[in-house]
Amino acid sequence: MDKINNLPDEIICHIVSFLSAKEAAFASVLSKRWRNLLFNIISSAEFNVNDSVENPTSLSDFLNGVLALHPSSRIRNFSLKCRKRDLRPHYALVKRCLRNVLKRGVLDLKLNIEAEQGDALPLEVFTCKTLVKLELGTGFEIDILPEDALLPSLKTLTLDSVKFYDRYGCAFQKLLSACPVLVELVMREVEWEHWKWSRCVSSPTLERLTISHNLLADEYYLESITFDIPSLTYLDYVDFIPEAYPIVNLDSVVEAKLSIILTVEHNWNGNFIRDDALITGDPTNLIKGLKNVEILNLSSPETTEAFYFFRGAIPVYNNLQHLSIATDNELCWKALPYVLQSAPNLKTLVIRGLLHCNVNSETYDDEETVCECLSRYSFLRSCPVKFLEITEYGGTKGELEQMKHFLEKLKCLELLKVGVYATEPEDKLLHLKANVIKLPKSSRKCKIRFEYVQPFLIWD
Repeated sequence: MDKINNLPDEIICHIVSFLSAKEAAFASVLSKRWRNLLFNIISSAEFNVNDSVENPTSLSDFLNGVLALHPSSRIRNFSLKCRKRDLRPHYALVKRCLRNVLKRGVLDLKLNIEAEQGDALPLEVFTCKTLVKLELGTGFEIDILPEDALLPSLKTLTLDSVKFYDRYGCAFQKLLSACPVLVELVMREVEWEHWKWSRCVSSPTLERLTISHNLLADEYYLESITFDIPSLTYLDYVDFIPEAYPIVNLDSVVEAKLSIILTVEHNWNGNFIRDDALITGDPTNLIKGLKNVEILNLSSPETTEAFYFFRGAIPVYNNLQHLSIATDNELCWKALPYVLQSAPNLKTLVIRGLLHCNVNSETYDDEETVCECLSRYSFLRSCPVKFLEITEYGGTKGELEQMKHFLEKLKCLELLKVGVYATEPEDKLLHLKANVIKLPKSSRKCKIRFEYVQPFLIWD
């Protein structure tokens, strides 16, 4: 111990930086010099326990270790991940520890615990002046924020399965209003049809928004959702479509990734919608609100379906350069002409999924033809696409016919990238490639490149 104590302060500081909060607390007791050096050293205090851990006292040991730290010690990052279902015996200690950590200049706070109904966060969480990143989940219910709620440094907020209520005014909107410099908001496993809230996502500073709805819900009914986010540049949105988007302010969005699902009589059974179905959702204003987007990813076949049913809402996407569309072999491509005709400056088109064909009998190769939804293909003649990617290509007769139409009519095409399954026999792959290469091309500049892909790596 004497040899270590004789080391320079900077070396001791480096050694102490590797200690956990509990170990640092013990070290501060053993050495007065170390206790003085602990100021501003503890960069991270983390605890992660899952259902396989059988010693419940380890959680209390960790929490007590944090509480035992010298008053001048600071904790920059604090993470508590506890999946054990019986937190009740320790929850009072958890809240006491959180209040202690919030006074130590914490910058990054992650709470991923299975809170029980009625468990509430310490209100001090919403008045911390130092927090830059905050992650809350799972199961917290936020009903009230303090009158002086303010997170003046918070830039990233992640909410995982968190519910909000409005018994004292909309808690969700109050939280966003208390974050004056918020840049990124991530919301996972959202079930906001069960919230009581203003149905408004509003922030003047937000630049990145990710929303992922829990799609396992049996029934979905929500009157409206408002997006008033004028500074937003990136949107990743997975949700059932509500009855309306009354206000959509997304004029600054550069990149949008959408997986939005229409419901029939407020239900979704996983099937595609018939033309005569009673649709209970309207994405009109959302589709119009993305008029300035440069990168658009329709990341599920259901989204492509929604664009078809509300094709009259598709604006002219003058800035759109990159379009990615997810397809399904059972879903007609009726939306594709409307989207492409609305993108006069499109350069890249990515089709994620099999080329759509019409299968008329069980004799797949013999009876497969191009579906009538794309039989004319006139919309491709004016399409300015230079780069076309087909992520899955099986080489059947109908797919080859589809490929022929693309190559014959895309006059500006410079590169066709084709994904073929690496699991196919070599002789079949050679035959498949030869058939594509022999097709006539409208563009003399067009080159064809094949890439081997694994089936489970197709979707991103």
